[in-house]
Order: sequence, then C-alpha cells, then structure tokens
Amino acid sequence: MSELTPITAFADWLSSVPGAWSAHASARAEAAFIDTIAVMIPGMQEPVCQRLTDLMEKHGTGPVQLVGDARTLPVIAAALVGGTAAHALDFDDNFDPAKAHASAVLVPALLALGAERGLTTQALLDAYIVGLQITGKVGQGVNPYHRSRGWHATATVGAIGAAAACARLIGLPADKAAHALSVATSMAGGFMSQFGTMTKPLHAGLAAEAGVKAALFAEAGISAGLNTLDGPTGMRTLMVGPDVEALADGLKGSAEHGQNLRFETHDVGSPLHIDTYGLKVKRFPNCGSVHRALDGFLDLASTHGFAAEDIESVLVRAPAAHLRNLMYDSPQTDMEAKFSLEYNLAVAALYGDVGLGDFLPDRLNDPKVRAFMPRIRKDYVEKLESEFPTEVHVHLTSGATHSTTVTMPVGSTANPLSHSQLLAKAKSCMTRLMAPDEIDICMTAITTLRGAQTVSDLLEKTYSRATGD
Repeated sequence: MSELTPITAFADWLSSVPGAWSAHASARAEAAFIDTIAVMIPGMQEPVCQRLTDLMEKHGTGPVQLVGDARTLPVIAAALVGGTAAHALDFDDNFDPAKAHASAVLVPALLALGAERGLTTQALLDAYIVGLQITGKVGQGVNPYHRSRGWHATATVGAIGAAAACARLIGLPADKAAHALSVATSMAGGFMSQFGTMTKPLHAGLAAEAGVKAALFAEAGISAGLNTLDGPTGMRTLMVGPDVEALADGLKGSAEHGQNLRFETHDVGSPLHIDTYGLKVKRFPNCGSVHRALDGFLDLASTHGFAAEDIESVLVRAPAAHLRNLMYDSPQTDMEAKFSLEYNLAVAALYGDVGLGDFLPDRLNDPKVRAFMPRIRKDYVEKLESEFPTEVHVHLTSGATHSTTVTMPVGSTANPLSHSQLLAKAKSCMTRLMAPDEIDICMTAITTLRGAQTVSDLLEKTYSRATGD
C-alpha cells in the first residue's frame, strides 16, 4: 500500500505476520477460549440470549451451531448471539490496553466464522492473537479518555479488533484487510449508559457481528476509506473529543497500559499484547470494577475471622472510574446487581463468596442482603487505577478496624488464576446445565484447541442434550 495510515499499517501487519507464536502466547489464547466458551454455556440461558436467538431463528437457520444450544444460525447471526452470550453474565475477561471485554467479542466471532468455513480450532488461536493485538493497538490510540467519557470500548474498539481477527482467519490480503478494519469503524458504537441492561451484553454481540460482517464485506470487494481511525473526522477525534491532541500531550510519561492516545504505525506487533499485557480472567461473575474490593474484603474476612453480624460498616476507597461503573446502590434486577458495590459486598459478607447463583431471584430479593447493603460506603478518588489501589476498611461493632489495599485483582496477570483454577471455573459454569459425562466431553474439547478438531465438532460438544430435551 502506498499510503501509510494506522488502518494500512495494522492491515499490513495482520495479513503478513507469521503465525509462529510462542508456546506462552498460544497457551494464553487457548485459556481465553476455555474461559469464554465456558461462560457462554450458562450465558445462553439468559433471557436476552433466548429472546435474541428466537428472533434470529425467525429469519432463517444456517450452518453454525450455537455454543450451549442445539439451534443453528447463519454465520452473522451466530456471531451476534454468541457475543451476547459471552458477555451476558459479566463473567468474561477484561483486556486493559483496550479497556474492553476482548474475548467476548473475538471468540464468538471466530467460532462462528470458523465453523462456517470448516476450519480447525488451531486456526482460531492464530486469528485470536492477531485480533487481540489490533484490539489493543486501537484501544491505546483512544484510551483512557474514550472510555472515561462514556464509550463502551467492548462495542467500539471490539468491533475493529474482531474485524482484524476475522480478516486474518479467512486470509484477506493487506488491501482487503484494510477495508475490513475501516468498514468496522462504521459499525462501532455503544454507550456506558447501557450498563445494567440487556443491551450491555448485546454490545459484545453487535461487535462480534460487526467483525464478521466487515471481513465478509471486504472479501466481497466492498471498499472503505483509509483514514477512519485518525484525522479530523476519524475515530480518534470523534470518539475522544476535539481536545484529543492536548489530552495526548498531557499523557506523555504517564500513560498506563500503553494508552497514549496515539496510533502507532511502526512495530505494530511489538510488544505482543497477549504476552505483555495478558487478560484479566474474572474470579466473580460481575463488573470487574468491584473485584479489587471483593478480593480485599474476602481476604480480610479470612484473615481476621469476622462474620457479617460483627460488621458495623465497610468503607471502600477506590478510583472514581471504578466506582462510577458501580452505579446501582439499590439494584432491582440481576443485571443491575452486577454493577452494585453494595450488593456484591453484602453477598460476600453474608455468604463468603459471590457466584453465579447469587444473581438469581432468591438471592436478589434476600432480605438479609438488603438489610446489610446500607452498611457499605464508598469514597470516590479522582485518580487512575494505576495511581491508586482500592482500599477496604472494615469497621467492627467491637470498635476494631481491619484494612487492606488491593492493586491488582485475582485473575490479573500480576495475580493470575492457576490453570487448575481456570478449569474449576469452567466446570462450575457447566454444572447446573450438563450431566457429568457431558461436562467431561466438553472439557476435553475446549482444552485441546491446539489439536486438529474442527470448530463444528467443538461446538457440538458444548450442548447438553439433557438440558435441551
């Protein structure tokens, strides 16, 4: 390509980089698939996914079986439903450079397209690593202000990353890959005002759908502009603000996760994001902004042995960006509860953990939880998460106070889940829906992605006939 722009630089890299990834990178990609497919299985049972699947099925079936469901849909609809299922429980991973739920977009898009093309699961891992890299590079070019100003990066940045992954999977040359990335910018959108509603997980589905569509459009010869990321009317200006250059200058020397508000056109693959940044795998099925507080509270309870009845109050001091995500002081639905500091800490205090069952109606309406919630207080600290750890102060009725600080949550690269913990989480997602022998079959399939199995064979093994019947 003659014109060097972020679009062309990213496209040139994704279409030409050799797929000789390190064992470490491949293992992390496989772990992302294990985790995401596992959370998609119960996610498919959520009302938003059932309603969405019913709607899509009215417009035709297709060759792609859904994760955790026997129904089949066309490739674009399958990506839409799959992405929504991956994010429906808010149990999927986070990716810091993009400030997005990367795997909830990339994995369903690749599963759908890989099944439609008759590909092997090994091919998905290569495309995932490439897609994650572009997701991160785009995220670094618009964050942290893109997200802090209210854009849901899973929906915006995720659409472009998914287009990159899908372009890689079907082998688009650089010129068509550039058009795929550009088309995806025209389908990128989603606001944080949708948090706590069915549309929040739908954002991940729409981004996965956008990635598949963008790659297929480009493959079919549909062209697009090459300046849709940068420039006066590009994503960077429109989705950050007209003050983007001043903001970028202010970040010099202080950017976290490589978020410098600049699109790098050289050394696109260095550092490799899956190695350098990794992913935050969730210990709890709720908004990641509550995880540091939950980790700290549960650690204090374990260390000091206090019970809920011993607690007078709990004060959480945390970065304001985290606490603003936790916007529901008195949640009325399961989705709102996932974005409530008060609800999650009350459940942890009373029951010693927070799991999938804690967002079912019985727990949501538990009078003991509701009675405890007013004891939770929060203090908004106007600093970045890298500048200020989450502080948890537990004040007991005896007059004693126990405090701790948490910089990185359990599941982050600094404090990762072990492989056995990851597999235990995956099995826990299947327990209520699958028979023991079906869980064994599914676990074998999702833990051998570097083999020669086809994507269609994998998808078939994620469905429980006992549940389906």
